[in-house]
Amino acid sequence: MSRRRCSPASAPPLEDEDLLQEILLRLPPQPSSLPRASAVCKRWRSILSDPQFVQRFRKHHGKPPLIGFFSQRYGVFCDFKPVLELPDRIHAHRFSMPKSRSSMEQWRFMGCRNGLAVLINECRREAVVWDPLSGRQHRVPFPPGLHDALTGSFCVWHASVLCADAEHGHVLGDCILVPSNWS
Repeated sequence: MSRRRCSPASAPPLEDEDLLQEILLRLPPQPSSLPRASAVCKRWRSILSDPQFVQRFRKHHGKPPLIGFFSQRYGVFCDFKPVLELPDRIHAHRFSMPKSRSSMEQWRFMGCRNGLAVLINECRREAVVWDPLSGRQHRVPFPPGLHDALTGSFCVWHASVLCADAEHGHVLGDCILVPSNWS
């Protein structure tokens, strides 16, 4: 009887780093997927918290799921309305608008695009480009001449965010306010 030679044992599938990353890349795009999977073990947490993996995850899934929308009442008060069920539901207080210094000073919600919101504050004479997910804010002073010289009030009915390099994740630098009544 002859003895068979065994080939060297290959690594178990989940010890293959590339294979594990490919499996994790296919987790659902829901907000709870990565945090829940990162609780499995230190190794998974290390992979899932790596910025390069997160970038690949977003690129793989394309458009992110709708987590909610902003609803404005009376032209001033703006609330976040979540649309997902638990465990993916994000509470409204998580996306509260920036605080005002006084009751006379109010932030007006102008709109939201690609996850960025534009708010204006007439008292401060500035706009804020706000990322509700990260809480990051980029303040932009009103351009000169953006007010009614007769009444001393600002006339902004629409605003947009223009960014220098949105494709590469650079969304808050070099952003400007584009008022609709610019002449």
